[in-house]
Amino acid sequence: MSVEIRPCADETELKAYGEIVSYVFASNEGMDEELATTQPDWTMCAFIDGKMGATMGTFPFTVRLNGAPVAMGGVTAVGTLPQHRRQGLLRQIMTKGLATCRERNQSIAILWASMGAIYQRFGYGLAATQIHYSFDPRYAGFESGPAPQGTVSLMGKEDAFPLLKQNYIRYATPRNLMIHRSVPLWEAGTLRPPKKDQPVHVGVYHNADGELRGHVVYCTEPMERDAPGPNHLLSVRDFIALDMDAYRGLWEYIRRHDLVGKVELRNNLPEDDPAPDLLLEPRMLNRRTSDGVWLRVVDVEKALPQRPYGARGELTFRFESDDVCPWNNGTYLLETDGQTTDVRRMDREPDLIFGPNALATLIAGRRSATHLFRAGLLEAPNQEALPRADAIFRTEYVPHCPNGF
Repeated sequence: MSVEIRPCADETELKAYGEIVSYVFASNEGMDEELATTQPDWTMCAFIDGKMGATMGTFPFTVRLNGAPVAMGGVTAVGTLPQHRRQGLLRQIMTKGLATCRERNQSIAILWASMGAIYQRFGYGLAATQIHYSFDPRYAGFESGPAPQGTVSLMGKEDAFPLLKQNYIRYATPRNLMIHRSVPLWEAGTLRPPKKDQPVHVGVYHNADGELRGHVVYCTEPMERDAPGPNHLLSVRDFIALDMDAYRGLWEYIRRHDLVGKVELRNNLPEDDPAPDLLLEPRMLNRRTSDGVWLRVVDVEKALPQRPYGARGELTFRFESDDVCPWNNGTYLLETDGQTTDVRRMDREPDLIFGPNALATLIAGRRSATHLFRAGLLEAPNQEALPRADAIFRTEYVPHCPNGF
């Protein structure tokens, strides 16, 4: 048996790539749109005796990392046909794919995991969680607080798009793990209906002075109910508010859909979303937290200087156990004034010792060094360095990525 690891060569191989991905994930919904915006050289595949049997894609993304724009590889479409599993093909694809990311100056890779167990063995660490709400809008009123002063306008997605883009850019710019949304990403993600020909609606919020401050993108459809009452489902696809006035205004707009019996928000809001603090009966949200984006540092020396830090200081750490990107292993000195950071190899005793999974969580700002130490995911030969590391890796906003890919 001969195995060749390489990108798709042409559109014919790209079609075979799409067929494998559709089989693995048991759906071809949106595959035509995805292939139309995928370049053959963004893929990495395993060919067994000349026939494709496993796939991976990597989109060239720009992602905000604690407010700074960082080039990242968006790993997607990872799949292996069942007859070729348990043969190490994915490890070969991932190893070569991440080496290619490094060559393209994508020093970080991110993905959504179908199973976290698959990717942790390749050095991915959990960088962000996703929040799900599922509630009856009749029981989701705020306990108190000022009434929103602005208005929401219902618009079609084509007319609303310039406003959506403007509002999203203002929201995403200072935040953490928000992807720069290209037009294809808007069309294939946020604005693509979950079912073909299903309408997508947009509510745009302007404050009392007429300033654009928020938007909500959503779909509605009938749902089956055993009991009498409102029988529509409203699924929110994007919820972006620049301030609490807009947040309250959009929330109340959703609740004014009198025929809606259930509202679902899936991965639209960050982990510190204020709704549980505002509702008269927070348990009615049926809040659920699950894993979101997983992150992998591809090149330690290039990745760490690219984000701003929460405090000035220096830290010596040993990075080890990276068998997928072995060029990363070694001891480093990180020196930062918060905005400008220098990372270089150093021969000295480390303050902290960790591997790729822990660094992913640290650089994203999801967990502190102290938390990782207490969980046994990080060693601290110098425990006095833990508070310093906590301050350095602190982020302005919790990591959150509302875009699937």
